[in-house]
Amino acid sequence: MELDLSISGAREEQAKLKLFHSHLNHSEIVPEQAYRRNSGSYLLVSYLNNICGLYLSKNYEVIPVFINRAHQHMQEHPASANSIAYYELAFAYIRQMAYILGTYTNITKERLSFIPAEILAAGPHVLVREQGT
Repeated sequence: MELDLSISGAREEQAKLKLFHSHLNHSEIVPEQAYRRNSGSYLLVSYLNNICGLYLSKNYEVIPVFINRAHQHMQEHPASANSIAYYELAFAYIRQMAYILGTYTNITKERLSFIPAEILAAGPHVLVREQGT
């Protein structure tokens, strides 16, 4: 399965994902000690990194499972003071990824149904820093 880059806007949206990927593990944004397994942020960081890896491997069919897990984690474990920026970035990222999967791939509706409806319907997003907030 490939991204259909012949669809208008696909290349621009793909470029946005590259920006997200360059920020998701940046030391200034990742919560302190998030890479430790006993950290409250570890699962979220792992889910997002799985999404990145699956996307780069063009294994799009599995991404909705991890979008769902990341979203569920953020709902069940609200951001702490030191993870607010990361959560904002994570939420924008999973919305952008869901938009790309639903718009520019031929992923099945069954697989897309793993993504929460509000995430799937959110439309394209940009990095929080680029929005000026």
